[in-house]
Amino acid sequence: MNGSGKGAVLAEPERDITQDFLLCNRCGTCRSICPLYPVYREEWASARGKVELAEAFFRGEKVDDKKLQKIFDLCLHCMMCEENCPSGMRADEIVMAVRAELARRGLIPRLKRIALMALEEMDNALFKLMRAIGLVRRAPLHGIGGRSPLSFLFPLLGWPRERFFPLPKDSPFLSSGQELFRARDMEVIFPDLETLKRGEGLPEGPFDPVKASDLIELVLRARKRNIADGKCAYYFVGHTVNHFFPEESEAVVWVLNLLGVDVLAPKDQVCCGAPVYYAGDIEGARKAAATALERFTGHRYDWLVTSCSSGGLMLKGEFPRLFDLTSDGYFKIAWDPDMDTFHRVPEPSRIRREYPRAADLYREYVEGKVFDINELLVELLGLHEAGKGFQFVFEGDRTTGVRGSSVEEAQAERSNEDTVKRIDLPVVTYHHPCHLKRGQGVEWQPEIILKKLPGYRYVRMQDADRCCGGGGSFTFLNSQAAEEVAGKKMDAVAALRPDVLATACPICRIQLMDMLQRRFVLASKKEGGPPRYIPVKTPIELLCEDLAPILRVEFLDDRRRSG
Repeated sequence: MNGSGKGAVLAEPERDITQDFLLCNRCGTCRSICPLYPVYREEWASARGKVELAEAFFRGEKVDDKKLQKIFDLCLHCMMCEENCPSGMRADEIVMAVRAELARRGLIPRLKRIALMALEEMDNALFKLMRAIGLVRRAPLHGIGGRSPLSFLFPLLGWPRERFFPLPKDSPFLSSGQELFRARDMEVIFPDLETLKRGEGLPEGPFDPVKASDLIELVLRARKRNIADGKCAYYFVGHTVNHFFPEESEAVVWVLNLLGVDVLAPKDQVCCGAPVYYAGDIEGARKAAATALERFTGHRYDWLVTSCSSGGLMLKGEFPRLFDLTSDGYFKIAWDPDMDTFHRVPEPSRIRREYPRAADLYREYVEGKVFDINELLVELLGLHEAGKGFQFVFEGDRTTGVRGSSVEEAQAERSNEDTVKRIDLPVVTYHHPCHLKRGQGVEWQPEIILKKLPGYRYVRMQDADRCCGGGGSFTFLNSQAAEEVAGKKMDAVAALRPDVLATACPICRIQLMDMLQRRFVLASKKEGGPPRYIPVKTPIELLCEDLAPILRVEFLDDRRRSG
């Protein structure tokens, strides 16, 4: 099974899970890189241990199903084991195969089942209730935790009382009446580039005039080209961004419109099925995916854009498997003692009968069109030009914070060496979401966007791609383990002391907000030191914030003037 989506991204030869069981040579490499192994220090916490248990399970050996369920629920799906396995075994897929079989037996934990039921609808009863009783966000980092009167309930969920997580905003992004945002409705007056390069017309505060001029020139070219070509993007929002971070959705629409791209954001879009999929409920995920595909019908667009790393991975890599568009799908597994190997259990396919339109809809509306917003921005701004690829970002420019450079060295570098006056820009760093970097192969794109920001200096933190402990529902169902996993990430942040921490996944964002609040605000106050507030934002939001004060923008559509 190719749950990492690599078949769609890197075009690996097709194979199925029965072949992966043959690849584990028990070397133990996975133990050295698994984020959870240092937490539990038990063999079953590593990929090697889980593979051995999975083999016993599918051989039909006597295994406690409930105990097995607890063990296989303790996986972050970070795919670090797959990325580092010398034999190429996909342990993440073996975990998913076991979860799928356990789900068939009705062994999804009760708390998880309840949470998944609440996510079936985009604007479900839970979010409506929270808004009805006033549990909504009133500030950028407003949430429940710390001094909240509800914190006494947290221990019942296995959470510390000081846990912090955001509340939904008073209205979700998709609640607005507008579904089509036309680039031509955005009237943009661009500044003179030479004037801008001299530092004239820049907003107050630290801004690099050369970087600002270069960025505006790229934007201007993209806008002219895309408006002339009539480009359009379908924005697939997702639950978490829609309710908790609608400002991210607004930034996606604003920046794409600025770049000359019309944005389609239909209100009837639904969840892609990722939450139930990773719980092992393949039938539930297939049903959700089929509904999502039906909602694409009748629309025409050039790109299908996501700002949720797991949602993008589902669309790129998992939808084809759910509808048998690849040999790497889901099926029953049996043990052949004579051949000493695992094999598929032959069974008639009912997917084409139950979902007759799914395959055709996927090919017409999804296949080859899915882009993470950071991935698309790089395409639109022309940052794939010669000399501006992987090496440009990570090796050729010390302002990117290449490995081995200290914060002091990075801050001493000048983005414009011939600028007479020194520009002290705030530092932004980036956390790589696992499902974006390892799952979709979107690695350097967010970093080059951050490097282009005229209002920031990008510095890469140590172990930027190490899992933060979010893992979808993992952070909520295994709070203590998630906190321990995040410890090293917080150590890297402490060493860097950035002004802003960027990421490109809403679950990572929630996890990082929580840990930053506890580590640098609450803990500092307890120790008598000054609190350090480090906001967590996405590259697209930071890009929007840097561009907006440089440009004069008006909307011809009255519904968008207030925005």
